[in-house]
Amino acid sequence: MINSELSSLSTAFTPSANTTASTTGTSSSSGAMGASMSFSSQLAGALTGTTAAAGAGSASLPAQAGTMLTSAQQTFASRLAADTGLDSGVVSAWLLAEESGGAAVSRQAANNNDWLNIGYTDSGTYGSADNIWADPTAAADATAGWLKGQNTIPGYGTASSGIQAILSTAGQSPEAQISALQNSGWASSGYPSLASLYQQVAG
Repeated sequence: MINSELSSLSTAFTPSANTTASTTGTSSSSGAMGASMSFSSQLAGALTGTTAAAGAGSASLPAQAGTMLTSAQQTFASRLAADTGLDSGVVSAWLLAEESGGAAVSRQAANNNDWLNIGYTDSGTYGSADNIWADPTAAADATAGWLKGQNTIPGYGTASSGIQAILSTAGQSPEAQISALQNSGWASSGYPSLASLYQQVAG
């Protein structure tokens, strides 16, 4: 009986022949879970606080974003917009408000994809050395989970209610999303230039 149980366990996490996983975290269905995800995708979803379906793919960015954001910022922005449902132009403007120009180029060269500066505070820096920031897609997934109130940023804790409220504007107008960002407490400045940056990005 024990051998029978061990045998069943040894095959429990073996993907079926027609299960595939892509580099973006999407996958085909595995019958045991009743959803189309391989074990690795399920694990990745658990670690980032997103399911493969919710965190899959990327959103199209405004054309102007390609001239204003670094390549890693573009990957991050596209994924974060897909993960959260926020307007990709608003997300692009948000990244520019946090990091742009030479500072963004230097950060990309350092392989630091914490493009929204999570953990960088006036009293210290928390979680910035974690390897989740080494890849822009993984960084975006972790950021999305954190925005949803999940503990996806090691050493930093969860987002405040004001920050979590940003995602309640997903699907609303860019103006509503910008207002939520400005009133979230994310930046002590209140992002006074965010609307202007959005206009530049959106064209």
